[in-house]
Amino acid sequence: MTGSASPFLAPSTRLPLRPPPYEPEVAAAVQSTAFKGLSPVNLRLALANHSKLGPAFQAMAHVVLFQCALPERDREIAIIRTGALTRSEYEWGMHISIYADRCGLDAAQVRELTGSADWHALSPGLWSDKERLIVRMVDELHHHCTVSDQTWQSLGAGWPQEQVIELIFASSFYHMAALFLNSAAVPLEPGAERFPAPLAQAKVPA
Repeated sequence: MTGSASPFLAPSTRLPLRPPPYEPEVAAAVQSTAFKGLSPVNLRLALANHSKLGPAFQAMAHVVLFQCALPERDREIAIIRTGALTRSEYEWGMHISIYADRCGLDAAQVRELTGSADWHALSPGLWSDKERLIVRMVDELHHHCTVSDQTWQSLGAGWPQEQVIELIFASSFYHMAALFLNSAAVPLEPGAERFPAPLAQAKVPA
């Protein structure tokens, strides 16, 4: 199935955004947003295709973004790095657009967070030791599906245990989100940032 089910919904090459009518729990999820201005509308309409997983996904995202003690900047470094590594233009673009300025991430930091080969390549003058550790954690999770003993110990020395869990969830949950966004070809939101060249949306090599 390709395209969109309605001329008023953005077209997807894979999973059409779902138009109403909705089940009550899906309607509540589609209408629910804590964002003012730019909002992940297309993601909510893609998730509306599953009446159980869609609302559950949104509930978890709400906890990660709005109900945790982890500093917003720390969380967004983890999520933006995850979006870049997974080559999820939707995820990366939304978090850059909504949070980068708010978290004090300047253009040079965004470039490094997006394009650095690994955490070793980060410029020491641009990042604190704790911020470099966040990127190290994300890189290890992405490439190895776990973190090293040294990284785990350093995380525990830098944040309370609850916030270490929140850091891991920030990357892990948005890794899952990126896999769905990429696979379902969720349309990009108008006004969201786009990947800088040469970074490109993920695809399976021919």
